[in-house]
Amino acid sequence: MAATPRGRQLTEAHRQQQLDARDNFLAEFLALWALLDTDNLDETGPGWVRAVTALIKSYRQLSAEITTAYYWAFRAAELGETGPRIPDLSVPGQAGTVGAPVEDVTSRPPMAPPPAAPRTGRPPRNAQTRRIERDARRTRRDAARELERFVDDSGIRWDFDESVFERRGRDRSTRIEIPEIDWEERDRAMEISLNIVGPVGQKSKIKRGKTPQEARDASFVESSGVATRHVLTGGRKSLLTLLQRDDRAQRWIRVTDGDPCAFCAMLASRGPVYLSEDSAGFKAHDHCACTAEPVYHSNAPWPGRADEFRKLWDQYIKGRYSGQAAIRAWEKLYRDLQKQRRSEVA
Repeated sequence: MAATPRGRQLTEAHRQQQLDARDNFLAEFLALWALLDTDNLDETGPGWVRAVTALIKSYRQLSAEITTAYYWAFRAAELGETGPRIPDLSVPGQAGTVGAPVEDVTSRPPMAPPPAAPRTGRPPRNAQTRRIERDARRTRRDAARELERFVDDSGIRWDFDESVFERRGRDRSTRIEIPEIDWEERDRAMEISLNIVGPVGQKSKIKRGKTPQEARDASFVESSGVATRHVLTGGRKSLLTLLQRDDRAQRWIRVTDGDPCAFCAMLASRGPVYLSEDSAGFKAHDHCACTAEPVYHSNAPWPGRADEFRKLWDQYIKGRYSGQAAIRAWEKLYRDLQKQRRSEVA
């Protein structure tokens, strides 16, 4: 809930930057997909999972950096404070500031940077910062080595470019300190999910009567959804972690695109009811592109179509249904309205 024009622009810029990170990840994920051989799933599956896992970790860090930059810029804008100069992490090799006033905030590519605020200096490179930077370098090296070893073992001809996993010449002076998060449990869940929707899922689909190509196509959609969800978790969990330590932040609110699914629209309709990761983690489905916006002013307007969704819920669902019946009624209402809206646009 942004009370300032710049805050609203920063929120939209942040959402677009996360989409850019997701799209860049998918381009590289597509290259790795060629290494999962449907005719040799037992042989190529484990190496594919390891390579994709390493790639996800690299982009998850990028998602966390984008969100951390957004958080500090948004906080400064909303509280009227002078914040540090923040790099635009959405554009490889380009240093600037996140967000900018432009005419059409829904257009892409990401917004051009506004004039930089007075610089307050780099955050001190304490032990945590150095450890995060060291872990990031190790992750990128491991990703490159894992993929290179897998390609050699598979016997598949592949033009491998290690620069895929480099930070693309990003200036060290633009580094920012992201919150330290223990990803161990999520990493285990990520590997299990990739196995289930990747090699295991393809074999299961073929056994149920799908052709190898049908199984492979369905598996690609499922795998890319799982992978992008784990990539964007970097930004989502980082923001909620930062908010837990912020005594000025009241809550956070969900930010959707202009045409979200029924599930995301329902969560956005609840408004600024979310307080922390502990009270309500960020619920995201595969292929979800939603982000979160901090709340510093209780009377600020809701982002996107959230207020529209709230009015729909209050008018047609609230007081009439409860529990699962309310969810089912909302899904039917929303999808009917969504279909009508799309037909009017067509």
